[in-house]
Amino acid sequence: MMNLNKAHLMGRLGNDPIMRTTQKGTKVTTFSLATQDFVKTKNENETTWHRIVLWGQAAEFCSTYLKKGDAVYVDGSMKVRKFEGEDGKMNYMHEIHSMKIQTLGFRKDGQKGTQPTEPDELHHQS
Repeated sequence: MMNLNKAHLMGRLGNDPIMRTTQKGTKVTTFSLATQDFVKTKNENETTWHRIVLWGQAAEFCSTYLKKGDAVYVDGSMKVRKFEGEDGKMNYMHEIHSMKIQTLGFRKDGQKGTQPTEPDELHHQS
């Protein structure tokens, strides 16, 4: 039996990326990503929010060059993080752990995004 855990998303950053460093010194960056689908029965776009997690070189790139509103393509896999809430109940957060991210060049306001000195495409390195 073969298994596949793959997520491909194109959307816009809902917030500026936030980078932190793990205890082992690995860089990790997170941001929210909004995707939209047209719902014919409602005759309107419906927004879905995704939590994106990047590691290492890709994390540093995103933290340096991406801003809220930038358009990106994300290639990754779905992970579920389990944690205990303040109320003592177990909570589950769905995340996309990205192996590849590509900038799409224009922000929502139509202004050209920051031009990175590195390639637009970076691969996740564990």
